[in-house]
Amino acid sequence: MLILMDENLLSKKLKQPFLRSSFDVYNVDDMGWRGFKDKEILDLAEKYPKVLRIVILDTRSTRPDYLLPMMEKINNFVLSLSIGEVVSINDMGEIKRDFL
Repeated sequence: MLILMDENLLSKKLKQPFLRSSFDVYNVDDMGWRGFKDKEILDLAEKYPKVLRIVILDTRSTRPDYLLPMMEKINNFVLSLSIGEVVSINDMGEIKRDFL
């Protein structure tokens, strides 16, 4: 599975939970997409042969140490998401399905 992280998540530390699970992990900077709007990134991501699932972080901080526990939790459930599913996860670790 390909994991693509937003440009607010450039820390290599945040990739580690997914790398340990043998996912391919990139951020928009790795892909050369830094500065693109979210819609443009989604359009570019849809061109990859992997199936798209979206996890939106609804958090008050993007500091790597703050987000690392959330990345661990996402790593544990990301494979259970359906193709095309969009979920959000908040600061309390609560997952909301049918977010959009």
